[in-house]
Amino acid sequence: MAERGREIRVDFHTHVFPDRLPSLAARCGDERWPYVEREDDSSARIMLGKNVYRKIGESAWTASARLADMERERVDIQVISPTPITFGYWGRAEEALELARFQNDFIAEFVSRNPRRFIGLGTVPMQAPELAVAEMRRVLKELGLAGLEIGATVDGRGLHVPELRPFFQAAAELSCPLFIHPTNEPWAVGERERRAALSGLHQVVGMTGETAFAASTLMLGGVLSELAELRVCLAHGGGSLCLLVPRMAVIWEHLPGARNQLETSPMELVRRFWADTLSFDVDNLALLKARFGAEKLMVGTDYPFAARERPTGAVIDRAAGHAAFDAAELAAMRGENALRFLQLEDSF
Repeated sequence: MAERGREIRVDFHTHVFPDRLPSLAARCGDERWPYVEREDDSSARIMLGKNVYRKIGESAWTASARLADMERERVDIQVISPTPITFGYWGRAEEALELARFQNDFIAEFVSRNPRRFIGLGTVPMQAPELAVAEMRRVLKELGLAGLEIGATVDGRGLHVPELRPFFQAAAELSCPLFIHPTNEPWAVGERERRAALSGLHQVVGMTGETAFAASTLMLGGVLSELAELRVCLAHGGGSLCLLVPRMAVIWEHLPGARNQLETSPMELVRRFWADTLSFDVDNLALLKARFGAEKLMVGTDYPFAARERPTGAVIDRAAGHAAFDAAELAAMRGENALRFLQLEDSF
């Protein structure tokens, strides 16, 4: 933990993956449900049918391995959340709820063993808003987790659709922080083979575009305007949103009828969002500050996966001395802002 007088360092964007999952794929006969194959004590494979989705190490499910990395990179607290491949929004709500509850219990147990080093975010079956709200209440009230991670789309639907509004209303009423992450749902085999020739295309373009789409639906679909208390953080620096907002504002100003649908300019409304700093570039970080405000930015690395930031907070450290930032802003990004977003600033 941080020593008295030293700034606290929080990694807001990290994932866990249990070393076992409910056997939904075998039980339901649907290979889109992931399962885990252990290779040895320290490694495993996330499987989709007979295909390896991703290899993971023990840091995905073991606190001791994570704590060792945290000590090495001077991280006081990790905020841990599920891996989006487990959302299962395309599936039957009952199975998605079972997988969500399993992971929520896993995360709650993980946090309970090291409550000064880990903060947990749960997950819910967004395709069934009533079940999602009930599980959100359990996550907050019974398990004591700090909020939820949700996908950027729900089986292809934007977050603004009317059937999802009760979920967001409940999140606002419960003051439940929401972390929006691309869904990264499994794709068809043929598409997987095509993407193999363009390694990383989905990571670079698809995931960032999906996040921007999610944020845009919340803005232009009236969710943010209607629910002033809603707290939303966007993964990966908001994806491509920051580049699109000026165009959105011009369309809002000049397109007939646009102002009747949205009273506030997108340039102003975008500042309702928070975002992690997973942008890998100081100039990108300066743009995040211009769009969201420095007080809305927090370290996020995507630990423990290959495309993570290394070391934790590297882009913030490189921004020291940059004309766009002062030392106090950078210090707050390293930890204080994340705790404020989660409403835990008085707990650590």
